[in-house]
Amino acid sequence: MDYCTHFPEGWWATCCQAHDAAYAAQIGRIEADLGLLSCVAGSGGSGAMSLLAGAIGLTMFIGVRLFGSRYYRKS
Repeated sequence: MDYCTHFPEGWWATCCQAHDAAYAAQIGRIEADLGLLSCVAGSGGSGAMSLLAGAIGLTMFIGVRLFGSRYYRKS
């Protein structure tokens, strides 16, 4: 299944799955989106991977804030 809609699946796919579940449960959208950012940013381990995970998380957060409303309403 494509949990990371319009974004490549990676080690962060479980974070995308949790984000999809949060949208389906209709919890606050900003809460769900911040949860995605936190999950992805925290999934990279340490060192350079941590910086990469933070950048990916921020990119995903910006994407869901800009384009996620249509998916939130459908859930």
